[in-house]
Amino acid sequence: MEKRLNIGFLVDDLDNYFSAQCCKGAELAAKALDANLYILPGRYIGAPDSRYGFKDYEYQYNSVFRLVNERNIDVLYVLFGTICSRATEEEKEAFIANLPDVPKVFLFASRDGVNSVMFDNKSGLSAAIEHLIERHSAKTIGFVSGPLSNKEAVQRLETYRETLENHNIGIDESLIAYGDFTENCPEVIDELLDRHPELDSIVFANDRMALCGYKVLERRGLTPGKDILVTGYDNDDISNTMSPPLTTVDASSADLTYQAVINAPHYIKAEETSLVETQTHLIQRKSCGCCGVDVETMKSRIGLKDDMSDLDAAVTDYLLGIFADDEEVTEIGEALYEFFVNYNDYLKSGGDSAILAKLHSSFDSFLHTSFLEYIPIEKIFNVLQILKVNAFERLSDNDKKFEFLEMFTEIYRDMAYTDEQSGQAFVNKRDRLERLITKESADMLYASSDEGIQYEKLLYGVEQIGFNGMYIYAYQGNTSYTSTDTWRCPSSVLLKALNDINGPRSINEEQQLIRTEQIFANEYMDETHRKTMVAYPMFVGIDLFGVLVFDTDCSNLNFIAPIAQQMSITVRSIVMLDVQNKARQELQVTLEKFMKDNSLLDEIAKSDELTGLYNRRGFINNAENVIKNPNNVGKTALVCYADMDNLKMVNDKFGHDEGDFAIKTIADVLREAFRTNDIVGRMGGDEFVVLALINGDSAVDVIKPRIEKITQEKSDKAAKPYPIAVSTGFCTFECGSDIDIYEKLDLADAKLYEEKQEKKKKNGSYR
Repeated sequence: MEKRLNIGFLVDDLDNYFSAQCCKGAELAAKALDANLYILPGRYIGAPDSRYGFKDYEYQYNSVFRLVNERNIDVLYVLFGTICSRATEEEKEAFIANLPDVPKVFLFASRDGVNSVMFDNKSGLSAAIEHLIERHSAKTIGFVSGPLSNKEAVQRLETYRETLENHNIGIDESLIAYGDFTENCPEVIDELLDRHPELDSIVFANDRMALCGYKVLERRGLTPGKDILVTGYDNDDISNTMSPPLTTVDASSADLTYQAVINAPHYIKAEETSLVETQTHLIQRKSCGCCGVDVETMKSRIGLKDDMSDLDAAVTDYLLGIFADDEEVTEIGEALYEFFVNYNDYLKSGGDSAILAKLHSSFDSFLHTSFLEYIPIEKIFNVLQILKVNAFERLSDNDKKFEFLEMFTEIYRDMAYTDEQSGQAFVNKRDRLERLITKESADMLYASSDEGIQYEKLLYGVEQIGFNGMYIYAYQGNTSYTSTDTWRCPSSVLLKALNDINGPRSINEEQQLIRTEQIFANEYMDETHRKTMVAYPMFVGIDLFGVLVFDTDCSNLNFIAPIAQQMSITVRSIVMLDVQNKARQELQVTLEKFMKDNSLLDEIAKSDELTGLYNRRGFINNAENVIKNPNNVGKTALVCYADMDNLKMVNDKFGHDEGDFAIKTIADVLREAFRTNDIVGRMGGDEFVVLALINGDSAVDVIKPRIEKITQEKSDKAAKPYPIAVSTGFCTFECGSDIDIYEKLDLADAKLYEEKQEKKKKNGSYR
């Protein structure tokens, strides 16, 4: 079977409607490609958005951006225009430098040397300014630009200037103010109004600055749409909830990401970069002085013919866009088709009351579909307004017009009820889930400590949301980091628990170690089917505990944040409890050793059952004792990370008993290659580690050939139908109390990976 593509997708806040729609478009394209989609929602690079300005730890979200690399994705899509909208050029360069070395596509922003897909900044904004000039006779039009360090801000500013020039309006630079694309720019708006109190309109380069403008105008006693005309840009999820609703510029973020992702195979193969633009459109609301829908403009926007003969195709495309052909929206499309057929039949009949009843019934059927997941209410209202005006023009009998108007009034009311019920259903579902997680968290924390930490209890009931799977990964070592630190993505994590088709369960400690690049695909996951997966960080304050991975479709994105936030609080309590339990257990062992003079109890608890080596906990404890021992400060130490080659092939072809034999052979190799006082451990699976105090850096040149020689001898002696081989990576350092053993293991692991890659080039893949 041909290898399935793995697509990485870096986004900002999942609760942002714009970004959630981006994810839906990307998912639809991934389905068409039969590709896996890995969504990583961070926040923002640079100055904090005002929505999060009072929170100190938003930077923790951005840690998920580092979870994808060349080993687990084939192409990377980045919402660069939103993630970096407030970043300086230096911050953007640093962000880009940390992205994996795979083909990249930036969305909603252009960047030299990078494939880019973005909105056409010109068409919609030009239409908005022309609307102010031609429809509302605006003459003194102010413009609040974004920062000139942002290319999109520059393009929108140029569009403002060009549009005024095209209408023979002179450019007055004092009419231009420079904001920062956030709500935190009241000073520049105040200065603009102080310079030009005669302004009849203000065009904002994005909706967030327009929201700030509303506050400034309210403070000055001015009402948008009446005392001064206001437009924005982006159609942010706040724009239609502002008072009055904001006239703005819109384009379908889902359409754009669909077009970008569906071309993933092209981006992977293409040698040259390309720039693709998607057209934008004006959305008229009350802030520009308009009341109601401009039917003719909307018909032109939808692409309807004057006789509306293409009603079904044009309107369905306007409402559903790229989702029109998706199997999951078939029911919505069928309901719309029936509604349009009944509408046309009703007009052809001249106003038959029986057909009008069928028309009402077909719209009711539409309201009982999942249309709200795909279509904004505002779009449906726009279509209904067009249909109402068209019907009034076609119906000649006033009684029929009144009957039709009564039915449409019922439709509007039913639509409002449906929207309200949907919102309440979401709130109820989220509240039930939060109560469930809170209950399971409490039960887990009060569970008997003798049974260990029962992580799987956190996952009880989450399948009620519709998740296909959920995985709790914990980071090892020091998990605290501040906004001024550079977060180091660990090479491995611990899979504490999972919930999939087989239900929730914890993972045995010896089997928890998972390479970080495998958090989306490992032996615990069914890889026969395409997946959409979301990685979300678990943190409280400066403590970043791990990451949750959700196997789900994009209809459940709104439930991920509340689940993760509640689990983060619980996991913090788990970690603290785990530390206390281990301290108590170690004290108990110490007392027993003192009383019984039996040190075997401690060794058994820290040994690997299969090989007799130290297990992960035993190795870490003993290694840290050596490294931080005051007598060893300044001495040179060596960490060896070893990984058996071709274990998966051995297990699959010859069985797990043979796999166990090979693992025990590698353990024997390391025992012989190192001294009896060196610390040798099995981290899990086919991964081994060694700590040794050495004299000088040349020890690696001696130890590595020794390991290879002993391995070959044991492989020849075993005479198995498969080779027994091992790859190694080394890291040397000086002992000291500030050494992080996990960091040194990661450095050795990186060297191991380089050796693996060289072997793959020479002999093909072992894995």
